[in-house]
Amino acid sequence: MRASQLVAGLVVAGTLLAGIGALVTLALSSLQLAAVIVVALAALYVVAASAVGSRSRRWLANPYW
Repeated sequence: MRASQLVAGLVVAGTLLAGIGALVTLALSSLQLAAVIVVALAALYVVAASAVGSRSRRWLANPYW
């Protein structure tokens, strides 16, 4: 994995976090679906963080970089 791919992954993760924050703010403003949306966004964050972490671990474990 190239350094540019790692940076791209970090940028995507940062953008995802910003989007999640915006959606959580919107969800909390409407109390009816807030709990469902927050749980769904938390699950989405866990999946995205796991994917980014997996890429980073593979990149760090590569003996050829």
